[in-house]
Amino acid sequence: MVRNYSLIMMLIFVLALATGCGSTGQSPKASSGAAKDQAVEKKSLLVYSGAGLRKPMDELGKMFQEKTGITIQYTYAGSAQCVNQILTTDKGDVFLPGDSAELKTIIEKGMVSAQKPLVLHVPVLAVPKGNPAGIAKLEDLIKPNIKIALGDPKANPIGKLSDEILMDKGILEKVEKNVTVRTATANEPLTYLLMRQVDAAIIWEDNMVGNENIELLNIPDFNKYIKTVPVVILKCSAEPELAAEFANFVSSQDALMIWEKWGFKPANR
Repeated sequence: MVRNYSLIMMLIFVLALATGCGSTGQSPKASSGAAKDQAVEKKSLLVYSGAGLRKPMDELGKMFQEKTGITIQYTYAGSAQCVNQILTTDKGDVFLPGDSAELKTIIEKGMVSAQKPLVLHVPVLAVPKGNPAGIAKLEDLIKPNIKIALGDPKANPIGKLSDEILMDKGILEKVEKNVTVRTATANEPLTYLLMRQVDAAIIWEDNMVGNENIELLNIPDFNKYIKTVPVVILKCSAEPELAAEFANFVSSQDALMIWEKWGFKPANR
């Protein structure tokens, strides 16, 4: 009888232990669920941007994240490369190319949900400080021994525009003989100017901001080649409402102050 009583007590003790473990075991499950909920709440947007827009976009992305808690993941590249990535991956939420003309392919593919003009991209002819080559006008780019940096027309809007400007002047073929480098992004010609590896480059006016070692030459004809930077919501966006919120933010009056700080003028909208 005593033995049976001891056996019963032992069984009760074991059952109590099992119940206790079961109760304790529920806590990690609850924690796991909470962690999962937190992960879901942490939203992010994939934003493609022309490399020439990096300075204002970095600042705006930080402001947006501080305001909303939404993380902005940027892909900076030449506009053509961004388009290729969008077409290849069918992923992304927002796109800001250096020129609205860069949207042609993805519009034809039905990949644009909405777009609106944002700021202007103004082309300029720039030289190193002191203008050592004595360049005064566009036609001077055909002089012997002049070294020129231009964007790659297959990679970025400033490259396409440079060729268009020179072609309209009827001097593209002659200038091409003096082109020492074609760059993948809009920012790189500026680097060649700063390093004094070239005598001139066609760049965006906003590239001049903060660069005192570069001079701008007044070429009135350039005014008709001003381009518009749009902000685009992509149809492949996994977060279309958040993408629209970001697009509205970068085009807001508060954001406009940041754009102007970095040398951009607002587009008519």
